[in-house]
Amino acid sequence: MSASCKAQIKEYCQNCSFAGIRFIADDSKHWIERWFWVVLVILSWYGSALLIIAAWNAFVNNPISFGVETTYTDWSTKMPAVAVCEMANDDQIYNVSDTIWTPKHLLDLEDVLKDIAYFRGVAYSLIDVCYLSKNPDHLCPLSNYSYYTELVRSPCPKLIRNCSYNNIVFECCDYFQPIKTDLGTCYIINSIQTENPRPYPMISNITQKRGILRFQIMLLSMIYTIGEDEIPGITTLYSSTLKASLGNTYLRQVSVRDIENDPLVVETTPEQRACRFNSENQGLYPHYSYSACIVLCRKRAQLDICHCNDHFMLNTSDSERCNITGMWCLHTHSKQLTALKPPWSQRQGLVCDCLPSCEETDITIIKDVTTPLHPKRKKAFVEVMLPYLPTERFKRNVVRSRLDLVVSVGSTAGLFVGASLLSFVELIFFFTVRYISNVLMEKRKRKRVRIILPRH
Repeated sequence: MSASCKAQIKEYCQNCSFAGIRFIADDSKHWIERWFWVVLVILSWYGSALLIIAAWNAFVNNPISFGVETTYTDWSTKMPAVAVCEMANDDQIYNVSDTIWTPKHLLDLEDVLKDIAYFRGVAYSLIDVCYLSKNPDHLCPLSNYSYYTELVRSPCPKLIRNCSYNNIVFECCDYFQPIKTDLGTCYIINSIQTENPRPYPMISNITQKRGILRFQIMLLSMIYTIGEDEIPGITTLYSSTLKASLGNTYLRQVSVRDIENDPLVVETTPEQRACRFNSENQGLYPHYSYSACIVLCRKRAQLDICHCNDHFMLNTSDSERCNITGMWCLHTHSKQLTALKPPWSQRQGLVCDCLPSCEETDITIIKDVTTPLHPKRKKAFVEVMLPYLPTERFKRNVVRSRLDLVVSVGSTAGLFVGASLLSFVELIFFFTVRYISNVLMEKRKRKRVRIILPRH
């Protein structure tokens, strides 16, 4: 080390604002005293480092806490989103079959058409009749399955009728909007995931304590009660579904618990809070949600395993849609592509790295009541009821914000080593600007000495 560097270090140590350093650099003191300060400074820096690391780990790993609020008189609770997905329409299957094929067509083709129009991951008739059969019917559909689906599936007016909320009638299909899912096109009310969201004002509060949504189903359908940002799909929990057969009345009572987020939660990362906001979206739908992320996961898995997507999958080009060979692959791997599993599980299923939504709604089914009507009545009556106001909701709070981290680090550094932000600026200054300045000044002095000294 050059003499100038040693001098620079000594000058810094004698003048720096870090506590105890100048006593170490004071060569006029006895060596025992100087080593005493060396030990104290090392212990202080070590303790400071431990506390700063602990503060950083707490900020990274545990910045969020969950609490429960019970000030329910101040809340307004929304009716959950209700989706209707058609499951069967035998009359339309027969009509379409007679239209696209000859009247004497193979009856198994009607089951093939049903497998296509209501595909849910398996297609037994399609595979048996059109793929595995040694003599497949020459009328078998081998591709372009979206075309056949559109011929069979019903529009909203033929599926949902006579809607009302708290006995106020409204036009069903103005609010039950179409939404594309991995089950085909469904119709959903109170969702933010449709192309042009138009929620019906279904609010329960201290004034209007009960909410009842009524409508009629004209075809065998599956009813989903989900959060406003969720998507009905193959992997939707069974508890959120209700199979509505014609000739019955169905009453579903639900309770809703919302999650309120502290404004500072937005400043944390998704990994810190273990959830994503609706705006943090990179999926197939306008907003992020857990179920929307699962659909994207299934799409990627289908491409990885079978190199194509089924005809219901969103944002799929014609070249990516499965033909009969691809449908056989999807059918063969149905257990892997239609079920979810945790990473540690050994059973078949998908492992999807999907975080829950930060704005999700906890919906609990209180009771389902089915009342048979006359078996010849070709409709089903459905009631979804919010029987009472929730008495609690969850609150996600930030207990360690960026400001808390700065305060913790600053107070620790100040307590143990007497440091401030300017102390670290001073450290950089001494070994950059001051060092260069000293070197330039030393050169200038040498030049002046040469000029002043007489030549011999």
